[in-house]
Amino acid sequence: MVNRSKLPYLLLLPAMVLYGIFFVFPFFYSLMLSFNDWNLLTGQTTYVGMRNYEQLVNSKVFWASVRNTLLFVLVKTPFSMVLGLAYALLIEQTKKAKVVYRFIFFIPVVISVAAASLSFGLMYNQRNGLINQFLALVGISGPNWLNQPTTALIAIMILGVWQSFGYNVILYMAGIQQLDRELYEAADIDGTSSWTKLTRITIPLLSPVTFFVFVMTTLFSFQVFATVQILTMGGPSNATNVMVFFVWQEAFKFFNTGVASSAATVLFTMMLVLTVFMVRIVQQKVHYQ
Repeated sequence: MVNRSKLPYLLLLPAMVLYGIFFVFPFFYSLMLSFNDWNLLTGQTTYVGMRNYEQLVNSKVFWASVRNTLLFVLVKTPFSMVLGLAYALLIEQTKKAKVVYRFIFFIPVVISVAAASLSFGLMYNQRNGLINQFLALVGISGPNWLNQPTTALIAIMILGVWQSFGYNVILYMAGIQQLDRELYEAADIDGTSSWTKLTRITIPLLSPVTFFVFVMTTLFSFQVFATVQILTMGGPSNATNVMVFFVWQEAFKFFNTGVASSAATVLFTMMLVLTVFMVRIVQQKVHYQ
C-alpha cells in the first residue's frame, strides 16, 4: 500500500523523468558543450575554455541576431497584447456568435507554422502578392518585403503578431468573464463613462491575465525560428537573423557546435534574467482580487 503522502510524487514521477530526459539533461549537456569543441562526425570533444564565447563577442552576425531578436520581442509583444485585449473586449460586446468569433481568432494559433509562413510568403510577393495589390489600389508601390533589409524583419513581425494574438484573445475573454459584474452595475448607477470603466475597472482587474500574457508572449517571442527559416533564412544581409536561427545555423550548417551551444546558453541566460525581472518587478503592479 502506497503512503498517501508519497502518492503525489509517485504520480508526478513519469512526467518528471520525461522532463529530465528531454529538458534538464539537454540543457546541461549544451552548457558543457559550450566550453568544448565537438566534432559531430567523430563525437570527439576538446576542451577550449571560453574560446566559443570569445567568438560570439567578436561575431557581427551574433550581435545582429541579438539586435533582431530584441526588436522582434519589443514589437511583437505589445502589439499582440493590445490586439488580444481589444478584440476580446469587442467580442464580449457582441450578443451573438461569440463561439464563432473565438474560433476565427484562434485559427492562426492552431495552423502549422509552415503553412502560415508559406501563405504569408505568397502574400508578400512583390509582383503578385495580395498585400502589394491592396497597396496599389491606393496608389502605393509596395516593397519587396522579404528581400529588402528594411522591410524583411517587419514582415516577420507582422506574421508573428498574427500567429499569437488569437491566443491572447482567448485568455483575455476568459479573464473578462470572471470579472465581478456588481462593479459595473455600481458604475452604471453613478453614470460612469465607458472609457472610465475600461481604465479604472476592466484593465486593473485584468492585470493578472495581462501579466501572464506578457510573460508568455515575451518568452515565446524570443524563440522565433521557423518563420525565419522558411521565409528568409536569416537574410537579406542578416536582417532577420535571430538568436535561435543563429544557433541552428552554427550547429547544423557550419557544424560549430561549441559556438552554437554558447549562443544557446546566452539566450537561456537572457530569458532567465528577463523572467526573474518580470516576476520580481512587473508582478508588483498586478492587482489580485
